[in-house]
Amino acid sequence: MKCWLGGDEVLKHISRLYGSEATGAIRGYTPLYCFGSFTEVYLVKDQLVEVVEAVLRSGRIPYFAGMYGGRLRPTKPGFIPSHMLVERVYEFLGHPVRAVKALEQGIKVALYGRDLLAESVALCFEPVEFGEVISVVGPDGYVYAVGLSKVSSCEEVAMLRKKDVVVRTVFDLGWYLRGGTTPREPKYKL
Repeated sequence: MKCWLGGDEVLKHISRLYGSEATGAIRGYTPLYCFGSFTEVYLVKDQLVEVVEAVLRSGRIPYFAGMYGGRLRPTKPGFIPSHMLVERVYEFLGHPVRAVKALEQGIKVALYGRDLLAESVALCFEPVEFGEVISVVGPDGYVYAVGLSKVSSCEEVAMLRKKDVVVRTVFDLGWYLRGGTTPREPKYKL
C-alpha cells in the first residue's frame, strides 16, 4: 500500500458532483490518498499534516488518518463519496444535492443493503444522472446510504412503478451493524 498527501483530484470530484461551492465543505483539510487494490481518500485536518508527513517519511503508512472521504475509481462513477463527506457537503450547502429523501420504510430497507424502490421515495433533489452517485437521505436529514442512480432525473421517479429501483445501494450505514469491520462483507458493492 502507498499513501501520499495533497492533490486536487477529490476536489474536482466534489465540484463535479455537488457544485464548485461544495468544495468549501472541506476547507481546512488536506486529501490523503491511499492506494492498494483500490484508492481511498481521507481528509486530514491541516493541523495534522506535519504529523502525517512525518509518518510517511518514516516509511509507515498512516492509513485511516482523518475523516474518510470515499473511494476513487478508474470507471464511472469516478468517485464514491463516504456518507460522512456527503453529510458535510449538505450541511455546508444547507440542502441536499444528488439525493432522494426516503420514507421510513425505505430507510429500513437501505440499512439492510437493499436497493431503494420508487414506493419509498418521498422527495428527489436534482441533479440526478443515471449510473452516477446518489445519496439516500432519511426524514431526519442524515445520509443512510450512497448508491448509483437508476434514473436520469427526478421527473422520471414519478413515472416509475412502485417496485422499480431508483437507487442501487453501494454502501449503507447498516454495514457497520452487520459486522462490516470484519472481512465478511465488502464495504462497497461495486
